[in-house]
Amino acid sequence: MTLRSALLVGLTLLCPAALAQRTPQELATALQKAARAGNVSAYRNLLAPDGTFAVEGANFAADLTRKPPRDVTYTFSDLRQQGSRAEADLTLAWTRVPGRTSRVTLPVQLVRVGEVWRYAGEAFEPIKTGTGTLLALKVPGLPERAGPLAPLLTRAAQEVKSVLGLTVPGDAVVKVYPDAPRLSASVYLSLPPVAGWNEPGEAIKLVMPGGSPGEVESETLRLLTHEFTHLAVGLAAGEGRDKRIPWWLHEGLANFAAHAFVSAPGWQAWQSRANAYARSGWISLAELADFPSVPEGRWDNAYRQGLGVVEFLAGTRGEEGPWHLAQAFAETGNADAAARAVDFPSFAALETAARSWLAAR
Repeated sequence: MTLRSALLVGLTLLCPAALAQRTPQELATALQKAARAGNVSAYRNLLAPDGTFAVEGANFAADLTRKPPRDVTYTFSDLRQQGSRAEADLTLAWTRVPGRTSRVTLPVQLVRVGEVWRYAGEAFEPIKTGTGTLLALKVPGLPERAGPLAPLLTRAAQEVKSVLGLTVPGDAVVKVYPDAPRLSASVYLSLPPVAGWNEPGEAIKLVMPGGSPGEVESETLRLLTHEFTHLAVGLAAGEGRDKRIPWWLHEGLANFAAHAFVSAPGWQAWQSRANAYARSGWISLAELADFPSVPEGRWDNAYRQGLGVVEFLAGTRGEEGPWHLAQAFAETGNADAAARAVDFPSFAALETAARSWLAAR
């Protein structure tokens, strides 16, 4: 093959992927095609390199491979273009649960790079705050409702420091959504509706609580403290090593840290659930270690058993016991070595002792 022929072949291969999105609607079609195919590289190539979705899009795309949404549709509407940038409403419709269509609409940003449009993620409005960055999804009324949350970021960070001795960075980014379906759809399409979310390197996401001002404050503090704990644990463990900490322990630490912002009846209900699992229905902690592989029907076990084990360690090994276990997991990636760090001969011995303690509580 001659050099000229090789160049022509290369251009032929590159043009459809690189130059197809000359309009926002062509971008929507390309996003939809990549999502349905579970094509990570194709999806990530459609993202704006400096958009709000540049980091979060990596995990979103990875989930497309795990559980491709074969029938997902991407539709842009109410397009508002200004030069090389545009805002629009993105409507996503797909089947997450068989027989039931999920549908959400998000305000999003688009960026034109040369002649090609790229997806830049959701559109947010910044809210002034003394600590970190607070962003509200740009939907009518939400930025005004989210304004009073600004002072709560500092209080939640202080609680994590007080309970676990871990530091929440002052530049933490918190994104507020109006409801769980829209938050979850921004994380990845296979995720059921959740009220809060955090992944290492990503912004914290939480749903704007409803109710009286007091209820909004306490629920926001609970959510923030929970998610700030995930952030602080990940940073303290070290890049990449946080993945060695089992999921049930991540959730147990986060729930434990948020204790002060849970009502007494709510906390008692969480403890009762853990105690009940210890007596009957306990799932091996090894089966609750890797979030993507844990069926949704066992999520409650991970949250409640995790909290129970953390309470057991705090009660029998002192306040630093739970974090010492997490640290040992991060350092060694070995369950038995982690258990020995908190004075148990093996992880099986730790799990048996925790379960017995909870069953008798």
